[in-house]
Amino acid sequence: MKKAIGIFGSPRKEGNSDILLNSALRGAEESGVNVERIVIRDLQIAPCNSCGGCWETGVCVIGDDMQKIYSKLVDADGILVASPIYFMGVSAQLKAFIDRCQAFWARKYVLHAPIREGGKVARGFFIATAARDDEEGLFTGAVKTIKAFFHVLDTRYTGDILSAGLEEKGAASRNQELLQRAFDAGKQLLEE
Repeated sequence: MKKAIGIFGSPRKEGNSDILLNSALRGAEESGVNVERIVIRDLQIAPCNSCGGCWETGVCVIGDDMQKIYSKLVDADGILVASPIYFMGVSAQLKAFIDRCQAFWARKYVLHAPIREGGKVARGFFIATAARDDEEGLFTGAVKTIKAFFHVLDTRYTGDILSAGLEEKGAASRNQELLQRAFDAGKQLLEE
């Protein structure tokens, strides 16, 4: 059975990015994918301290909840990431999580070791929500960050939902078109 993980990057429970990611994950489940939810706000994840420990082994030396997640990232066939936009980037919690994947970068580019078994490439999808109206460049920084994250994990960026104008908490739950887009994205993520 194919596996997908949903990474909830918002510090706010049941906010707009959570709502859309849950819809996408329901779509993936409907297509027969085994789904696991990783809620970053519920975890203890220290920021990368640039100690260089991963340069020796390809493994992060910080002992926190991130250690339980590394294997899930490389075992997943699909990775869906959701975050609100703060100052044109992903949330601080999600950025700390991504920065801790420096160990994969070291494994791949310093140690020249494979990230996934058999050269497998996963599929990735990004959901971002913003309170203010869409302006040129509003999502650019976040998209670049997620593309870099996926690249290090040998995960192909297959698309995104970038939704602006969601000022009120829960506003996404009243937008049936947006919910359907998220559901369809999850359903199609791992379809052959």
